[in-house]
Amino acid sequence: MAAQIVSEHFSIGFDNTTGAIVSIYNPGSEGDMNWVSSPDNAPWQPLGSRWGMGYVDLGADVLHRAYWKNPFVVSSDDTSAILEYKLGPLLIKVARSLKDDGKTFHELYSFNNVGTEDLDLDGPQGTSIAIFTPFNDHYTNTKDALQRRAHAHVWANGGSNAWVKMTQMGGHGPDLGLVVTEGSLRGYSIESRDRITMSNTRGVFLLHPIIGKLAPNEQKTVGWSMFWHNDWDDFFEKCAELSKQFIHFHIPCYTLNGDEVAALQMTGAVNENTTVNGQSVVCVGKGRYIAKSDTWKGSIEVKTPCKVYSAKVYLNRLESVEKLVASRVRFVIDKQQVSDPGTPRDGAYAVYDNQAQLISSWDTDNDRNLGRERVGMGILMARWLRQHPDDGKVRNSLEKYYKFVCAELQDQNGYVLNGLGSWEKRLYNWPWIMQLHIAVALTDLDTTGVNGGESPLERFEKTMENFYNEGGRDLYPIGLPVLESLRYLQSFGTKNLLERAKKLFLEHGQRILERGVDYPSFEVNFEQSIVAPAAIMLLELYRFTEEPKWLDGAELQMKTLLRFQGKQPDYRLHDIAIRHWDGYWFGKDRMWGDTFPHYWSTLDAVALHHYSYVKADQGSKNRADSIILGNLALFSPDGSASCAWIYPLSVNGRTGHYKDPYANDQDWALNHLLYLKQDDEFGQKGHE
Repeated sequence: MAAQIVSEHFSIGFDNTTGAIVSIYNPGSEGDMNWVSSPDNAPWQPLGSRWGMGYVDLGADVLHRAYWKNPFVVSSDDTSAILEYKLGPLLIKVARSLKDDGKTFHELYSFNNVGTEDLDLDGPQGTSIAIFTPFNDHYTNTKDALQRRAHAHVWANGGSNAWVKMTQMGGHGPDLGLVVTEGSLRGYSIESRDRITMSNTRGVFLLHPIIGKLAPNEQKTVGWSMFWHNDWDDFFEKCAELSKQFIHFHIPCYTLNGDEVAALQMTGAVNENTTVNGQSVVCVGKGRYIAKSDTWKGSIEVKTPCKVYSAKVYLNRLESVEKLVASRVRFVIDKQQVSDPGTPRDGAYAVYDNQAQLISSWDTDNDRNLGRERVGMGILMARWLRQHPDDGKVRNSLEKYYKFVCAELQDQNGYVLNGLGSWEKRLYNWPWIMQLHIAVALTDLDTTGVNGGESPLERFEKTMENFYNEGGRDLYPIGLPVLESLRYLQSFGTKNLLERAKKLFLEHGQRILERGVDYPSFEVNFEQSIVAPAAIMLLELYRFTEEPKWLDGAELQMKTLLRFQGKQPDYRLHDIAIRHWDGYWFGKDRMWGDTFPHYWSTLDAVALHHYSYVKADQGSKNRADSIILGNLALFSPDGSASCAWIYPLSVNGRTGHYKDPYANDQDWALNHLLYLKQDDEFGQKGHE
């Protein structure tokens, strides 16, 4: 077959042995960005999982996996190729072509039962058939990621309304889009995640077409078009132009509170006969339809009679945000606080196993110990107590926890332990302890019996000084309480301490400002929670000092940060930043793969919140609130919680799309919810 399909707009390279696509380039774009993973740019990935190859479940005789990889070339030239693969009774035909004067690239996958018996390709998990689509979404290093890698925003759970938007991580040139034009997708899976590549690759993507049962001689297809675009608006416009089954949803909020009305506005493949969960739509303008309900929750189906199109969106509905937080606070006190008088563990907040229904005391790995990210539970308690000072149960619990932190997670000089008895240095831990001291200082908690009578403010000062003595200036710290602590010191601290803290924060901010997008690698080579702290710190410095250079620097960080966010019509995905390793490190089931939502995506909410204040931008404020609300999917009405929502249908063959059983570190989402509420109240009092 021809080694390439080429036009002025596309250059597509093939593997002559397997027929797989190994490169997609834009000849008119600067640089050498290959939008798919290949042996050249992702040599760690298996050769059998290149673009356009796949597998089907043909039963126990082939151990439920038969891979297509040896094609018969039906035809091939420099603008098109048709390949056939034979797997027992199944004939797979792959047709590829350039259309629209070479501006779009089309792929059509046909599945034909050439046997004499029915062939069921609709397994119970929806993963019995898959097409490998290895998007080039990897964090090799900062420079390479920003120049040659892309975020894959995948919407494969929408049935006939499915798409993928690739966003170049550094924002260089046009981006690659994919929209389904025939057939439907059930979802996506991830493979090739392991302890070798660790957290620095999203792995190999697999798209799962909905084929179902094939009678003898029956054929079903799934197809898509690929195209170049500039931004989200351009992406959606081109999707509507290329696909007769594409629907663009305009949904103000994906998480509803109480009986709040959900409003689904739609354009594209809808008409006056379309229904939403069986309810008729109303035309509100040329080509624009709307449906409303105060009860919708979960999977919402959009159908149009006489069409094969059936799309889905996903909404969440809470009884009450306030009640949810209150339930979570009670659950932590009742279920997750260690009661072991006379031991160092007494008073600590711990990981809880929702399956065993008890504290997972047997699991002592660093990401499950009594320190580190678990400090978020203590800060949540302090913020809740500040809003509810008469809550004696929370007061008693926080007093015990604060005593534990001061006695067991810090020494007299402010050094922060990595866990109970662990002196391994992990600088990420310091800002969280600093935040705890300030949050406690903002309450009237009785701390006279803690650590020789030192006040939370004195503990904060020691922690801050120790953090910078230990090298904190070079960290992109998650949760460093710059604005909160400076405001507190301005109101209640000494002038000398205020100036000292301000000096240290400004020096730290200057280092981040000077580096720009030359991000250092930390526990992951490049990630959302490296970029978000840079944006937040610069925005907080601007809000306190009003020096323009901090805002200028923050603008650059925000552009990089927001590229991690997608616009899928699902409360777990919409505006939620890409993260894909936390289930392994913090969950019970040690699952790799996309975690949507994940509580550290609320760092984006903090950044957008601050940005909305400095730019007087209500849109940014709405996005911030939406991100927070989306993360409330991690919490249940009874107060139980999960540290990770494993979103793909499967990861490395293991069933996904579920909440991990551990309640671990997710309470930072609630911490941020209360912090942003507190900041709003500060602004309303005229302090801005």
